[in-house]
Amino acid sequence: MSPDVAQGRPYSDCAQVAFTEQDITLFSEASGDRNPLHLSLPYAQRTPYGQPVAFGCLGALACIGLIKIPADTCVDSLSADFLRPLFSGVQYQLKMKRGASFLEAGLFDGSSTVMLVKATASASSGANSWKGDESLGVFRCAVSSPLQPHEIARGVSASGSYACNGRALTRLTERWGVKDPLVALGLCWTSYLVGMELPGESALFFKLALRFQRETASNFPMQYQARIAYAGFDQIKIVADLGCGGKSLASGQCWSYVRPPVPPIENADPTGVVPGSLAGKIAVITGVSRGLGAAIARALEVRGAIVYGISRSECELDASQVERGDAADPEISTQLRERILRKHGRLDYLICNASPPLLPLTLERNGANRIAAFIQSTIALTLFPLCELSDLLQRSDACLVIISSVAAESPVKEWPHYVAAKRAIEALGSVAVLQHPSLRTLIVRPEKLMTNLTNTPMGHVNAGSPKELARRLAERLEDPPAPGVVEILY
Repeated sequence: MSPDVAQGRPYSDCAQVAFTEQDITLFSEASGDRNPLHLSLPYAQRTPYGQPVAFGCLGALACIGLIKIPADTCVDSLSADFLRPLFSGVQYQLKMKRGASFLEAGLFDGSSTVMLVKATASASSGANSWKGDESLGVFRCAVSSPLQPHEIARGVSASGSYACNGRALTRLTERWGVKDPLVALGLCWTSYLVGMELPGESALFFKLALRFQRETASNFPMQYQARIAYAGFDQIKIVADLGCGGKSLASGQCWSYVRPPVPPIENADPTGVVPGSLAGKIAVITGVSRGLGAAIARALEVRGAIVYGISRSECELDASQVERGDAADPEISTQLRERILRKHGRLDYLICNASPPLLPLTLERNGANRIAAFIQSTIALTLFPLCELSDLLQRSDACLVIISSVAAESPVKEWPHYVAAKRAIEALGSVAVLQHPSLRTLIVRPEKLMTNLTNTPMGHVNAGSPKELARRLAERLEDPPAPGVVEILY
């Protein structure tokens, strides 16, 4: 492709784009990509994203359709960089620039670039001669492969038959105005390949590059071959080809991060623990099912405390000691209060640990509602348990523990919502001892910890152990601060 002066031009606004849950479901039906990160709310809630992520290739498909490539033009090559996760319900801005032989589009969340798509195109009388059919799809895998880290290595390959669900593909291309079904096929196939087979369940697709060959072919079925050409530093590069009748239709490379498994919370180390040092103490922990909450529960139990929890998902505590639900729901805390009041009549520790998933946001128009929602949610997860259990806390000269973050004193540029929310819940703890002088507050400001909420490609780098922080907290609770005192634990 010869250089074109238009490549130096800035992007021009093209359209507003928002994806719905129905869009995600339709893409999954057409492509065969059933990775739970995109389709399962319970699964996604246990990831750093906290909600299902829209398919990156769906975003690329929308870009190709909305920039309106002429019907007599065929796409020769396509590349896409998936820079940030896509979510349903967010209003993205589509921007583009066009030259004589290239097209470039981007999806932007305010000032943040979410995705870049580039394509080269040429005029051809047979540009769209490839046609799909009304087949129901051929997908080798119905469940995303749960490959273990040692199984994801250079040379590992996958091959088989593939065909999009033709009916769903037709609806998908009509939904986004895509005139070239071969491009839609290529995006569906690569999404399936990465999300279902290599690496499968642990995939975070972040880049692709495809070239297309124009051959008349049937959609049912085609053959693909793929292998891992590089594996290292929690990412892989795949080389792949999709063809029919011995002729290639689409070929190229796909790059994916591999989400490493989060180390399980180990049993509390009994070394140095004074048996029964917390015997008879009653504790409530919000967000107790995993990560730091689970580690704190174990550290208290090994010292003899009786632990109750609030959790949206299953946890290791006995069912009689857990209220399943959202800590921001006052009825959940009220039910737990009545249970503890009947059995014990006291509460010694309230540990406010629950927090929403953390994603970067910017102080601008497109981020205002999400920043406000995050702050409101974070405060509610501490405020409602504190208010509903306050009378029990006062009876026992109890200790309120606020799990904050070192970011509350050393702000992070991408986290205005997180910094504001953590400072707000710290303030609740500080005021609580003024209103209830018998209460004591311990504010915990940890560095980054290795949990599900930080399990991103860079999130686990230099992350600390939840178990170690839980041990230090449990030791401090053996001799908590004096009544009316606010103390910070790092």
